Amino acid sequence: MLLVVARTGDARLAGLLVAAFTVPTLVAGPVLGAWLDRLRRKRPLFAVSQAVLALDLAAVLVLAGRGPGWLTALLALLAGATSPVLTGGYSTLVPLVIAPSALGRANALDAASYGVAGIAGPAAVSAVAGTLGAPAGFAVLVGLSALGLPLLLAAPMRALVAQPPVTQPPVTQPPVTQPPVTQPPVTEPTAAESLGAAIADGLRLLRRSRELAAVTAATTTGQFFQGPLPVLLPLLAVALGRPASGGGWLLTAFSAGGLLGALASARLLRRWRPGAVLAGSLGALAVLLVLLAVTPSFPASLAAAAAAGVADGPALAATLTVRQGSVPASRYAQVLATAASFKIAAYAAGSAAAGLLTGLLTVRELLLAVAAGQLLAAVPLLPSGARGPRSGRSRRRWRWRAGGRSD
Repeated sequence: MLLVVARTGDARLAGLLVAAFTVPTLVAGPVLGAWLDRLRRKRPLFAVSQAVLALDLAAVLVLAGRGPGWLTALLALLAGATSPVLTGGYSTLVPLVIAPSALGRANALDAASYGVAGIAGPAAVSAVAGTLGAPAGFAVLVGLSALGLPLLLAAPMRALVAQPPVTQPPVTQPPVTQPPVTQPPVTEPTAAESLGAAIADGLRLLRRSRELAAVTAATTTGQFFQGPLPVLLPLLAVALGRPASGGGWLLTAFSAGGLLGALASARLLRRWRPGAVLAGSLGALAVLLVLLAVTPSFPASLAAAAAAGVADGPALAATLTVRQGSVPASRYAQVLATAASFKIAAYAAGSAAAGLLTGLLTVRELLLAVAAGQLLAAVPLLPSGARGPRSGRSRRRWRWRAGGRSD
């Protein structure tokens, strides 16, 4: 929250606002995700969330440093409540409108879109803030949020219709004995099912499916240990004789590498199972973060940061593929939004932990700890990562298809 620091000089208030933005996601993720699963016409929820975010950020721009701190924190809480819908929520639309045979590439492009946003958004805000000040940079953020609303309203988003399951003809010969395959039950929403029951069932599903639980644990742990990077990379730039703003270039290199890695993920997922791709991504990221921690010069650190981003890039597409193969369509938005809320909270907690540890350990020691954390994150994937469903095999659970007219 550069705006708060620039206007008040109070770093504690800025930290409080980051926490206030993060905490609501833990509650909003399961609730809004379950609600999204039940909606046939999903556009209104996306539109309301986008409008609330834009208005909320505009209010923060006006009131930060001028109004009471508790009011700014309340606005941050409200903005945080929209985060699960406006991040993971969009990804839930992909398998509803894309043919199963094309989901691998669609997931790769979806993952790459986060990389594009991660590069372009901060770059635009930082460029304006560096020349015109933090309030002008925050105003750009408000403008980008407002621009999302007409784009959302103009985007094609068809209403969904339920298709009955295909009935198979009776088997006239004794079936061939096959080894048992553990699959989650396919639960379709019913009019009698309450929202609370749907939320409870979705949370149970996160525990019940071993592969889904492993991926959720791995990605949440990985995000906790990646959370320190925005804190540590400016410090690394200073240690290499550059101004702290050089950390922004390191983050940009990491994001650019992530974009390339995401685009390559479709090819990787055609050759290997998604759990193995995710485990490999975390392992390669750990190795390259070690290289980043020991680089002797700033140009070398830029190259290492970009390579680390490439290693991290396939992780999201692999994660989406696992979830599409492990989660029934009627619970997909809830599971995705819940997992996104876990990751957002973990990332913020990691950033806060790094801030507390910077006075106790050197930046290179902390980067080595971040690298070790990626190896720790891969541990839940080791027993079952190689047995996950291939991207083509997993599509049979999806029963919702786009139909009807645009809403």
